[in-house]
Amino acid sequence: MIKTLMYHKVEDFDKWKIAFDKFKPIRKKAGEMNYSVGTIHGQPDTAYVINGWKTIEAFEAFVGSSELADAMKSAGVLELPHTLIMEEMESK
Repeated sequence: MIKTLMYHKVEDFDKWKIAFDKFKPIRKKAGEMNYSVGTIHGQPDTAYVINGWKTIEAFEAFVGSSELADAMKSAGVLELPHTLIMEEMESK
């Protein structure tokens, strides 16, 4: 499984979270298997998302979509996301 960590500054976390939740069906259709969200400690205006993806290709197609770019803009994302792509070897 591929895990990704993305984080970025947002205008308002609660506004961003509402938009994130509304986008769930689109994320699932794109191949998202699971997720975790929150803020960076001491930085309440920096949202993070950790996702599990079926394949790296699914993730790349999702992050490259204009639909995601439009949703992020309307959700109040203030910068391009910082992204780490990880290959999970074990999870318990």
